[in-house]
Amino acid sequence: MMSTPLIPATAEAVDLNSSLLHLAGSPCRHFSRAEGQAVRVSVYGSWEQLKKQVLSWEAILANNRALSIFSTPEWLGSWWKAFGANKQVLGLGFSTEDNSLVGLALFYFDEVKNPLFGKLAFLRLVGDGSGDSDNLDLIIQSGFEKACAQALVRWLGNQRDWDVCFLNTLPEHSLAATALKHDLERARWTCVLERSPNSAISLPASWPQYVDSVSPRFRPLVTRYPQRLVQRYQVRIYRCEHLDDLSRSLRILFSLHAKRWNSVNQPGSFGSSERRKFYFEMAKCFLNKGWLELWLLELNGVPAAAQYCFRYSDTVCVLQEGFDPGFASDKAGYALRAAALRHFIETGVKKYDFLGGLDPHKQNWGAKPGSYLNLQFARPGSLGSLYLRYTNAMTRSKEWLRGNLPAPAWNILHWIKLHLAEAESSSV
Repeated sequence: MMSTPLIPATAEAVDLNSSLLHLAGSPCRHFSRAEGQAVRVSVYGSWEQLKKQVLSWEAILANNRALSIFSTPEWLGSWWKAFGANKQVLGLGFSTEDNSLVGLALFYFDEVKNPLFGKLAFLRLVGDGSGDSDNLDLIIQSGFEKACAQALVRWLGNQRDWDVCFLNTLPEHSLAATALKHDLERARWTCVLERSPNSAISLPASWPQYVDSVSPRFRPLVTRYPQRLVQRYQVRIYRCEHLDDLSRSLRILFSLHAKRWNSVNQPGSFGSSERRKFYFEMAKCFLNKGWLELWLLELNGVPAAAQYCFRYSDTVCVLQEGFDPGFASDKAGYALRAAALRHFIETGVKKYDFLGGLDPHKQNWGAKPGSYLNLQFARPGSLGSLYLRYTNAMTRSKEWLRGNLPAPAWNILHWIKLHLAEAESSSV
């Protein structure tokens, strides 16, 4: 274990000589002071090391109720087990002088090759990059956001093994993100902040109140169609509650999801063996915690719809779903969601979170728009800084062209881009 003395926030940067090549060994520790609080930075180079911090990790989650299920050891550990092969984790722990863990920043290295900038080392949050996680955040005890953000910027500023850091799908009102952005700007780092949409339903206290809140045109899909199912079929709606039933329930979900998307000539999400493994590992953890809300609907004994949700505190998130197109006219998927929503309302859930995107069908159910923050940053004067400035300029130019060019001219440019990409890929 290596350490340096406590240093004030205004001190000059210290060369910590901590090449990340040694990360697989014991955690190395460095010290920094931020906002009058001494904060020690510990480096964890394997998930096994991070697992030893789970009790302290869970204490931070219990203290900071703004953190979501996507910051739990169950979610992130399952993700790493499924997607972490051939990846190098970089876990940073923030501790006070009495050795209390008050923050975690969990990254991994993602090496990419860019035709203009060559090989770049990106830092991403664990959970990001596969399209499965939302609401990721720095895992910090309430009141320590500023101290940990300042320590993080100082520590990263002394490393040369990374080029750009991506913090995607941060909560819009994340105190850690606010503190970090402030320190990045104060240190004059290159920083890009973007937003991406999400949506959720704020659930009322009773089912009748919810039914009254949806539009009259949509209301029959919530009330009349489920009643009609009972008249036409022997209906069974149930939740997976036992480990012995989990494998079968997940296979039904995977199959119905594939059927739904194959009907519109799309592959769906579960062609990936890593994602199937992730769902199984995560579902086992969530079932043991009482968080899993995997609901299924059968018509005359035939699986017709499935919905994969999970509950954390007073929020339910819906992650995936599927239905048999053969029952499309019966609106089986609508009936299952209505039954699940009614159960959630009656058991005290306050928020039904659709996560990313703001599709019309989500709005039909009463979802209101929100947004995630996507924060990207790099050290000033670095290759990563040049990369961020270039890509941001290209994005802004594209947005200007899209908004100012006539539609035919924009379509021609898009056609040229696609054909150039095809020509480049065929020449490889």
